[in-house]
Amino acid sequence: MLGVVAVMPMDLHLFGRFCLGLLVASLVPLAGARAADDGAAPWHFVHNAPETADDRRYDYHWRVLRAALEVTRGEYGDYRLEPGEPMSEKLQVVEMQRPQGGLNTLVLDATQALEEALQPVKIPVDKGLLGFRVFLIQAADQPRFTGVQSLEQLRQFSFGQQREWSDVAVYQAAGLPVVSGSSYEGLFKMLMLRRFDAFGRGVTEVGGELTHWRKKYPQMAIEKGLLLYYPLPVYFWFPRTEEGNRHAQRVAAGMLALIADGTLDRLFIEEYGEVIQQFGLQKRRMIRIANPGLPPGQPFDNKAYWFVP
Repeated sequence: MLGVVAVMPMDLHLFGRFCLGLLVASLVPLAGARAADDGAAPWHFVHNAPETADDRRYDYHWRVLRAALEVTRGEYGDYRLEPGEPMSEKLQVVEMQRPQGGLNTLVLDATQALEEALQPVKIPVDKGLLGFRVFLIQAADQPRFTGVQSLEQLRQFSFGQQREWSDVAVYQAAGLPVVSGSSYEGLFKMLMLRRFDAFGRGVTEVGGELTHWRKKYPQMAIEKGLLLYYPLPVYFWFPRTEEGNRHAQRVAAGMLALIADGTLDRLFIEEYGEVIQQFGLQKRRMIRIANPGLPPGQPFDNKAYWFVP
């Protein structure tokens, strides 16, 4: 069992569906503000592109966004969804705030600074799974990690992260030594050059990354026993503008509808069910650390939003 969809008595299940339906309805704008009228221009969503040609980290997120837009088509009208120009995360955030910028939709993990700059739809796209981290290491180093049972022992190692990522502050706050790199691709090379001991990756990312990079670095491996966890909700983000507010409102309504009819759980299992089983998350030695950069007001109390191993 993956523990994603709770089994409830029928009366509670129907009540939950009813409550979600009311919440969806409350987010639907007045008919005059909708774009569903015949001849209306389609809503245009331009999202962040992959950082490299082989970067598949966000394919699932855009499938979820497309499903949210499809389920709201009858209320809000047609839409276009397409990637912008490739750029780093830092530039993506800058572009989102620029008038007439090249991006108006972003998927990224929550931070205080980001929430001050942009408007989130606070429904985690991957049910919080990105916060569960395993480590890419050199295969020969596995015995060094096998005896690690505590955060204090984990602090004996150094960890690679891209300097723009919010993970850097999380690791440092926990007393974990960080070696920062300037590019996503460069971190894999740095690992194999032993610039650091381990590269923490989300379980949603690491399988595809290992498959790709092992062709070049056959000694790269996934550490077998550890699981680092810190809360890292990934949201869809929009500019704090009138258009951004409309886009956020539509996507929020769509995401709630996907939860209500089970589509989000289905997409999640299709994308990550095999990965969750493959890595045996419930059997790994979990070390929990805090995320001090996470702003208050996260929807942790809504159990339907989150994955639990």
